[in-house]
Amino acid sequence: MTKEVKNTLLMTCFALIFGLILGLVHEVTAGPIAYQKEKALNEAYSAVMPDASEFKDMGITEEAAAQVIGDEYNAAVDSVFEGVNASGETVGYVINVVSHGGYGGDIGFSMGVLSDGSIKGISITSINETPGLGMRAQSDPEWLPQFYGQSPDTKFNLGENVNSITSATFTSRCVTRGVNAGMAYYNSKLGGGK
Repeated sequence: MTKEVKNTLLMTCFALIFGLILGLVHEVTAGPIAYQKEKALNEAYSAVMPDASEFKDMGITEEAAAQVIGDEYNAAVDSVFEGVNASGETVGYVINVVSHGGYGGDIGFSMGVLSDGSIKGISITSINETPGLGMRAQSDPEWLPQFYGQSPDTKFNLGENVNSITSATFTSRCVTRGVNAGMAYYNSKLGGGK
């Protein structure tokens, strides 16, 4: 057997062994990663809709939501959950939005909309913006609350009824468009448009 054939067989064996190890690591970690992701989402739902004791998946698809909100917002509603209190009454909805066009990419968040159409809370679930600038969308205690409590027909606009995060216009615009997309879905399908 030539040296080249031996080296090829040796490298093939290494590749198979490492592939098996990686596959095993994936199998071992997939469950805990999925559990942590689900736990983080449930915490976000509880944060934006604290009066709800249970969240029921309304089974919407991103494609169905896109037909409702169109593409003017550059954002997608990817799921909606009905928030139900201990008495079984609907207290509002958690609308999960992925907004495109942030400085660091997409920004995902859950927004709690009460049955009267006012925004109860917003919890950012995925963001990769510039530390100290765009990341303030998540950490600034005064920025997200400017969306809360507004009437369901409010159209949010930077510089008009939404203050931009200083030096983070892309992030501010991205979140604002996403909130508008979530409210467009609410107004069309959940708040009187049912």
